[in-house]
Amino acid sequence: MAGGGGPNTWRGKVLDAIYGHYEDALAALPPALAPRLLAAGVSFGFADPVTNIITNTVVCSDPKPKKRKRPATAREVLSKVVAAGNGPSPPESRTIAERSLVGLLTFVTSYFRHLSSWDALHYLYLSRADLLVAVHLVEVDRCYYRRRKDKFCIRSLAVKTALKCAALSASLPNIDEFLAGSYACAFHLKLITQIAPPAKRCRRLLSGLLQKPPVKLNKSNNDPIDLAVLRLHHHVPDASIQKVPSELTDSLRGVLMDRIHKQYLKAVSQLATKEFRISHHRSLFKAGYCYGPFSSPVSNIIVNTIWYGTAFPALQDFEVDMISTLSHVEFRSLDGLISFMRVSIPEVSDHDAMVYLLKSNLNIRKAIRMATQGGHDTSGRHESGYKAAADVSYHPKPEAYLEFVVHFLPTVRIAVRSLLQDSQTPSSSKVLDLSRLLSPLGAKSLEPIDDELTKNALERLSNFKTGFLTQQSFVCGKVKAVLRKYEQTVGCCYELCIICGVNGSVGKSTGIRHLKFQYTHANFWAMPKNGNSAMLFFAEFSNDEDSKNLRSFCHPVSDLSRHGRCCYCEFQGIRIVHPIEICWEGANDFEKMARGEHKITNELITSSGKVEDYMVGIYKEDYIYMDPTQDAKLIRIMNRATYMMSLDRVDEKGRLRELDPQQAQ
Repeated sequence: MAGGGGPNTWRGKVLDAIYGHYEDALAALPPALAPRLLAAGVSFGFADPVTNIITNTVVCSDPKPKKRKRPATAREVLSKVVAAGNGPSPPESRTIAERSLVGLLTFVTSYFRHLSSWDALHYLYLSRADLLVAVHLVEVDRCYYRRRKDKFCIRSLAVKTALKCAALSASLPNIDEFLAGSYACAFHLKLITQIAPPAKRCRRLLSGLLQKPPVKLNKSNNDPIDLAVLRLHHHVPDASIQKVPSELTDSLRGVLMDRIHKQYLKAVSQLATKEFRISHHRSLFKAGYCYGPFSSPVSNIIVNTIWYGTAFPALQDFEVDMISTLSHVEFRSLDGLISFMRVSIPEVSDHDAMVYLLKSNLNIRKAIRMATQGGHDTSGRHESGYKAAADVSYHPKPEAYLEFVVHFLPTVRIAVRSLLQDSQTPSSSKVLDLSRLLSPLGAKSLEPIDDELTKNALERLSNFKTGFLTQQSFVCGKVKAVLRKYEQTVGCCYELCIICGVNGSVGKSTGIRHLKFQYTHANFWAMPKNGNSAMLFFAEFSNDEDSKNLRSFCHPVSDLSRHGRCCYCEFQGIRIVHPIEICWEGANDFEKMARGEHKITNELITSSGKVEDYMVGIYKEDYIYMDPTQDAKLIRIMNRATYMMSLDRVDEKGRLRELDPQQAQ
């Protein structure tokens, strides 16, 4: 954000813009409507701020009348709109302008993932507190404008939820009245606002226009977001939407992680089920990164996965029904892509690299071309980029990968691309053909290692695997149960392919030493027995064995790009795709957050997500898939970590002995 000052400074600048809107609205409204304005005339909705204030004032029911000798003047009302100081007021003493600001912030942060209130203030400042102009700025910065189904649509459940949350946070006296007025205004928007000063708009609204049958939105009527774009160019000529401001780097990384997760879900669905569950899940975790020579991240994931599994096969197969998370390979993929960009174009910052990756849809070569066209000088070869990517993403065999991707893969690239494009879901024979194509390099790369796991490290490794298998058994049983329940509803049988994401920390928690939550959320792929294309499902089920009184269900996810929000999954930093068609535990929690009645807040969600999306180092999954015959570096790390943990336990016993000798026994 340009300029200096803290949050209160920027909050004051947005409030100044809101005060200007109230001045225009008060000049048009009859004095008799002043009590309504102070009660419910917020500046947010689907029109420009002045029209929103007028609309929300007109549709508001008359508050309890107060005895007055004469109607208040516009100046007297305006004095009650302006806040006393720069800092936020307590909820019970907020003016209507402050309540408007709270509602604006709530709408933007409820509708868009990964946006903190500070980020939202940036967009509200650029838009002069015009809600839909701010929404458009976010959409442009996140490249949502390129796909029709990603664009803002007032009929969507996400928009309706965000608007209701905004109304709740603004403490409006009648939420249903406000929502009905907002949508009625949207359907008559062009007729109300077309080349009309505030006074004329007010007369049109007072004439009962909102009670008329709604006009169907089409090109001739203009969608509210289209009118917002016109206001952007007319009122905010200095608003920069050419690139995401560097202050929004954390938000941008979260958006990119969402895009990468979508690619991994697709890749999992396109790998043959049997081979994936037996062996390819291991190589996906260890080296299935989304960077590579192909334009499609999914193709790079599949090729890197199959190559590593062929070149460095496991000592023994480890068949699974579940992948609890894909997070660590996704984090490392993004770090690899950023490093590739920065080595290829040294003057590009991490932030700018992410901007180009977003605009290129994770196509590294296209991103570099875009940066070059933007005036950046390209230096270095792709070989340097792959080396940097492999190093920063903890590739287990960086030298072998460099040899594979730079020298070997180009010789079979056409044949590989043909196999990948031949069908949406490669058959077992196609996967075998890919393995044969990519195998010649592997036999030369195996080298014996001297490192061995210590006794304590082996025990720790065994505990990791036992814990995973226990969780898998529980989750798999629950998923199969909700899938059978769904089959009875739709009259179609499905075969469970793979569970690919689990969050067991949903709902209320119980216990003190060992926390247990009410529900688990999970994604899984399932194949109709009379079809040939897998479907992604969302599941919610109770964490209790006896769950008769708690609902459990599953539902297909129709679109990986558009899905519902869940404060529990987002707070945990676990990417579970939720359907938008139904409600689940957590679906209404954003309304509780808007009322200030939830222990989770948007700031907790964004700060927790930031920590998760910047995670580096070694993960539990690394240990689960560790190969004692190949992973020398990981063996040394695990031995060291186990040794340090044993020292901590000794120190803890010593402290307990000093405090309570009996407790230390």
